[in-house]
Amino acid sequence: MYTVRDLKKTYGGVTALAGVDFDVVPGEVHALLGANGAGKSTLIKVLVGATQPDSGVLELGGQPVSFSSTRDAAKSGVAIVSQELTLFPHLDVLENLFIGREPLIGGIAIDRREMRRIAAPRLKAIGLNVDLDRPLGSLRLGEQQLVEIARALLEDPKILILDEPTSALQAAETARLLEVVRSLRDQGVAVVYVSHFLEDVFAVADRITVLRSGEVVVARAPRDELTLAATVHAMLGEAESRSSQFDVAEPFRGAAPAHGPLVLEDISVKGVLEPVSLVAQPGEVVGLAGLEGSGAHDVLDVIFGLTRPTQGQLRLPDNTGWPGNMNRAVRAGIGYIPADRKRLGLMLDVSIAENIDGVKSGPLKRGGVFLNRRMRRQRAEHWRDALGIQMASPSQVVGSLSGGNQQKVVFAKWLEADPTVILLDDPSRGVDVGAKEEMHAIIAQMAASRKIILYVSSDLEEMAHVCDRVIVFFAGRVVGELSNDQLSENALMEAINVGGVDTAGIDNDGSTPKPAVMPGRRR
Repeated sequence: MYTVRDLKKTYGGVTALAGVDFDVVPGEVHALLGANGAGKSTLIKVLVGATQPDSGVLELGGQPVSFSSTRDAAKSGVAIVSQELTLFPHLDVLENLFIGREPLIGGIAIDRREMRRIAAPRLKAIGLNVDLDRPLGSLRLGEQQLVEIARALLEDPKILILDEPTSALQAAETARLLEVVRSLRDQGVAVVYVSHFLEDVFAVADRITVLRSGEVVVARAPRDELTLAATVHAMLGEAESRSSQFDVAEPFRGAAPAHGPLVLEDISVKGVLEPVSLVAQPGEVVGLAGLEGSGAHDVLDVIFGLTRPTQGQLRLPDNTGWPGNMNRAVRAGIGYIPADRKRLGLMLDVSIAENIDGVKSGPLKRGGVFLNRRMRRQRAEHWRDALGIQMASPSQVVGSLSGGNQQKVVFAKWLEADPTVILLDDPSRGVDVGAKEEMHAIIAQMAASRKIILYVSSDLEEMAHVCDRVIVFFAGRVVGELSNDQLSENALMEAINVGGVDTAGIDNDGSTPKPAVMPGRRR
């Protein structure tokens, strides 16, 4: 049993934990919930030795403990799978699984055959079937997350902390992972499960604890005693009844001038995309939906200059063609908000102000070198007010913000650069229900500013809620499109799995109705 009592932690006068008690019991899945900024991440960091508390008592097996690092905690049987991947993209999958603990032959040579033997049952358990000699960076984010989970299981942990483990997974992968969690619980492992996907929580948790503003508001409640509505209320308090602070009738400053559409004509990438054609107009949110490897993500990579098409024509709104690389894409008015904000979207160890100015002073070279500190601060304060970023000051290190506020900084960085096209790759991944609603309003406001938005998400309900229309991909090709009353989570789920769109009778069969239209959503 792992227990903490009266745990307290502050950052620069901001209270992250205000006397938290938390118990982790063998053979139990204990869900830890809370809105962004509630204190979940800080509590997890304390549990695994990544952060030291200001005060409080930690006991493992009845004995006081104080871990100096995550490696120190792992040696005592406390392992974590973080939402932010700690893998090495340039190494192959097998090397990533065994970094720092490779079996040796004669104490000298690494025994890759033994590594494969040890890894095989863990990989099978989570349904991960990939080439172990393949560079990890070539895998999709969902596959990389499964590698991270497999690596943790190789430690045979007594306590396993899963921080947003399904945020990048498709439905089948998620179902398999939940089976693994239940199996670990039945083997006596204590699992701490952190997720913003409440349906997953209610499917797997035995106990639920909710934090709000650094305090425990629901303590170890049996799952059967809570409802989804009651849990959301506990997480947000009165916040769930508030109206959105964003007014879609007030577009962001620097609304894009008149420009043409984004056009793809028979774009192909060998072995990845068959001829794909689409047109996205200013002010439109176009979804690209599909399973991993379907081609939806690859379209974003082509537009942003990361993947060269083998044939076809790309016409950007400024009437130029394929940009050739990321910097040219940015200068052509393309912005890219990635799913992995920690690794690709932010500079975690620098200030909020520097992050927000990163694109404008970097690829765009708009006076950034000589920009004075006062001007940079004013820009950050503008976006703080426009997007509702909760920060102590613009000089605060962005890595200290909650996940939702970090994602708002990513949005602010690109909005400051004022692109005409914004590519969104799972933009609300790993943020709570309140922050997700704010993200939706930000997207609506971007569209109201006449920006072209291409939207990829692992959350099909969200996609149906946010997009004007969704183009469905299967096996590298476009198999159909859904819009208006045809567009629903159920219709998308069927289309991406069967590889086709059957519009006959959609939403007229008594299935889950289309989500309510958000305020200001375009039609």
